[in-house]
Amino acid sequence: MSTALVLRLAALCVIGAVLALFLRDTRPEMEILLTLGVCAAALMAAAPAAEEAMELIQRLASLGGVQEEVLRPLLKTLGITLLCRISASVCRDAGQSAMAAAVELGGALSAVLVSAPLLRMVWELLSSLL
Repeated sequence: MSTALVLRLAALCVIGAVLALFLRDTRPEMEILLTLGVCAAALMAAAPAAEEAMELIQRLASLGGVQEEVLRPLLKTLGITLLCRISASVCRDAGQSAMAAAVELGGALSAVLVSAPLLRMVWELLSSLL
């Protein structure tokens, strides 16, 4: 992620936060829409950097001899975590803490299910050592 991208993302989010403060008192229904729009724009701006990071991780994994079956659940869990964190924050900003908790619970359960093949591989390794 380049310095220019970080600066653009920071500027976008700070300007969005200031605009949201102005909308909070006059048009609270527009505040959440602004928040969603800024988050979507930030994610789209960061997408190319995320792709580069994924390619780097895959190259390093192949150089290190890490199998695809091990790497895939880790990357999926990372994606689930990031998506749930952003979604829960947006829900909290909208005053919906119960929805935020539901998103976090769903994310945690999904992460466990996605990592099940990895847990199975660890269990088989431990069983073979005993």
